[in-house]
Amino acid sequence: MPLSATEIKDVTRTPYRLLSPFTSFYLLLCSSTLVCRVSILLLLLTLHSSLFVLRAHAQSYEELVERGIKAAEVDSLSQAETYFKQALRLMPNDIRNALLYANLAKVQVAQGQPMKAIDTYGLALNIAPLNVPILKARGDLYFELGNYRLAAIDYGNILDVNANHLEALQGCAYIYQQRKDFPKAKEYYERLLHIAPDNYTARLGMAILLQEMGKPQEALTQLATLIDQNPAKAELYSVRAEIEHEGNLPELAIMDLDKAIALEPDNKNMVLTRAYIHKEMKNYRLARHDFERAIELGVPRSQLKQELKECK
Repeated sequence: MPLSATEIKDVTRTPYRLLSPFTSFYLLLCSSTLVCRVSILLLLLTLHSSLFVLRAHAQSYEELVERGIKAAEVDSLSQAETYFKQALRLMPNDIRNALLYANLAKVQVAQGQPMKAIDTYGLALNIAPLNVPILKARGDLYFELGNYRLAAIDYGNILDVNANHLEALQGCAYIYQQRKDFPKAKEYYERLLHIAPDNYTARLGMAILLQEMGKPQEALTQLATLIDQNPAKAELYSVRAEIEHEGNLPELAIMDLDKAIALEPDNKNMVLTRAYIHKEMKNYRLARHDFERAIELGVPRSQLKQELKECK
């Protein structure tokens, strides 16, 4: 959703008082030469006209922004983009343009133009380089595009401003995990869990990380805590089954997959995983049953032709 009109209102306006042009003219006229009087008159008229134009521009800027926001809210994206760009042309040096550029970038993302949005977020950050919501929006977009290096830079800049920003910590942990920099990933997960010990995503990520680091028992301990807190989460039993299977504990893996499938009976990946473990254990009848079930759930029969043959 675009930022609201209240978020882009001018908070820097300072009230001031001007003398009436007629009063100023009278006071100055009484003490000036003819040439000075003419110059003063022209100056006053120019000042008065300039103030009027500035007020008109400020009003038009706010109206254009408001129209852009309303257009974006009803998915009139092209119209929203037009209004935002008109406002930027009208007042190109206004400090509020940081948030206006951010709104424009969101519209461009919705239009399927992520690279253009990246550039627009850059313009916003040129004005407000430490604005956390804008840094996060660009970091998230980099993340979605698979550019983890630049996403990590934006998340790192967020953490320089707010060391306890949960989503930035989560993003850094995941990125370093994908890079196989496991000690760095573990550091970010630990920081996150210190702040939010019940954070589901962080604890699950830590469990998977520990397994990748060759520490299955520590991973299982993390998962046991998560399952106690979230007994109806099928994915937790599935992840634990994977660790048990890798640890040559197929019976335990089957038990956890039974629990997972009971919670999500139409999850073809879990059904297929259980089928392969049954096959490894030479439980061919149970394996064939699961292979057939996986086919019912959408796995192409041709893909399992050999498995079905071996499980007769």
